[in-house]
Amino acid sequence: MYDLLIRNGRVIDGSGLPAFRGDVGVAGGKVVEVGELDGPARRVIDAQGQAVAPGFIDNHCHFDAQALWDPLCTFACYHGATTVINGNCSLGLAPVRPNDQYAAVSMLSRVEAIPLPSLKAGIQDSWETIPEYLDLLDRRLGVNVGALIGYSAVRRYVMADAAYSETATPEQIDQMKAIIREGIRAGAVGLSFERNPTHFDVEGRLLPSNSASDEELFAIVQALAEVGAGSIQFGGNERTGLTIELIRELARISGRPVIPGLGFNPTRERLEDMEQAMLGGAQIVPTAPPFLEDPQRWTLGSTNSFDLLPTWLPMIGSPPEEKKRSLHDPALREKLRAEAASFAWSTTYVANTTLPANQRLNGRSVAAVAQEQGKDPTDAFLDLALEENLGTAFQRFTGADPAVKGAILMHPHVMPGLSDGGAHVTRRCDSHFATYLLAYWVREKQMITLEEAVRKLTFLSASTFGLHDRGLIRPGLAADIVVFDPDTVSPGGLDYVTDFPAGAERLRRLPKGVDMTIVNGEVLIEDGAHTGAYPGKVIRSNAR
Repeated sequence: MYDLLIRNGRVIDGSGLPAFRGDVGVAGGKVVEVGELDGPARRVIDAQGQAVAPGFIDNHCHFDAQALWDPLCTFACYHGATTVINGNCSLGLAPVRPNDQYAAVSMLSRVEAIPLPSLKAGIQDSWETIPEYLDLLDRRLGVNVGALIGYSAVRRYVMADAAYSETATPEQIDQMKAIIREGIRAGAVGLSFERNPTHFDVEGRLLPSNSASDEELFAIVQALAEVGAGSIQFGGNERTGLTIELIRELARISGRPVIPGLGFNPTRERLEDMEQAMLGGAQIVPTAPPFLEDPQRWTLGSTNSFDLLPTWLPMIGSPPEEKKRSLHDPALREKLRAEAASFAWSTTYVANTTLPANQRLNGRSVAAVAQEQGKDPTDAFLDLALEENLGTAFQRFTGADPAVKGAILMHPHVMPGLSDGGAHVTRRCDSHFATYLLAYWVREKQMITLEEAVRKLTFLSASTFGLHDRGLIRPGLAADIVVFDPDTVSPGGLDYVTDFPAGAERLRRLPKGVDMTIVNGEVLIEDGAHTGAYPGKVIRSNAR
């Protein structure tokens, strides 16, 4: 007997092969048959006219803490994601020394714009090692979670405060390699690094990963070669030191896939350089967000757009009342104006005002508002934020070239993603990367076939992270499935919801046209609502 029999669907199996009309039989959490099926089933789902595809893999997330209080990892699962990959950008919550959990929380909060009070209130458990953290996560999950090992967390664990600025000794490198081997063998799916000069913790310290030399990284990734498992995610770009030579050498030494980001405005040249490295034998799977416009919204209390400006950095990070007092200081204002003189005010827009009298400013650039008011753009920006008690939302419009972006997304090795799910919760909610890809690039622009888009959202990610039991609708593989309408699927609109710990507000985006998200053979989301099931699990590496 089938647990689920999905009938009359348009099966897109994740391989990239043409879709076909058929049925999918599920039992014991796995796909057991595909074709024209008949027989008893505990539940029959009529998918007439709907696409039946492997569950999407949200390949770049920061639900590391949120998964502890929100086992659904909302809102990814509503958009068809059945698996999320956490621990990106060198950030992670394990390993952590006893009584030193705040150090990891401080990095996660500042870099990923997750309210610090929410993290403090939401994290109720304690752990030290990576295996302990993974086992804790595995107690109750709605979606599947794959965890990368954040190198900044490992470096902090071994080197304490010296991790932020000092060179690691050979003994410390050996300790870090041992921790990584243990973590991969416990089930972590890889390791993450980053080089980004704007990534600080709450105390204003640059993330430890930035202090690691190339030679240190080459030594560290040998740990993956020694266990024969794991992928390497690396955040940053060529301007921040993530060169093609570094990527190629990491792939060569480790023998593992390297996953660099192509950025919001990727170039053909950068991709061509990676292609040449691939032809030389390097396993490189670049990622790119599918959006044409950066959907991030931010306030004066949540932005990192000014982190390279020395007077702005401490001001942005100060408590709200202190910030408001300091912004009335003429001497400070003068320094802020001088440092922001070349800031892109013409492409920085007022996204949402809180006072009715200011609603006419929505959609206008800060430069235009400043000109109308006869002010310096910095003053116009700060005065509006102060008038609205720091609640004004702003947005940068740095649109990508559609022809270039489309061509890059069509490349067979480029993996769409970088949703940053669970991060920047007051600024953005990019869990819709999959539904956006399907609605815009597949249906509207017809630049990518439906079968190829599904392959990129499923099998490509599963293969890259070593999730060999999912990513395809094939007998014997895990029954992670999404049922959606290709003719109506869309990301849906943004709104705010107050559902985070400590009463924090965050952005939410719920899709249209996604009928059902099935995880390990159980229906998790149906008609936009959670069924009450918790069928997810920690996805473990094959070294386990």
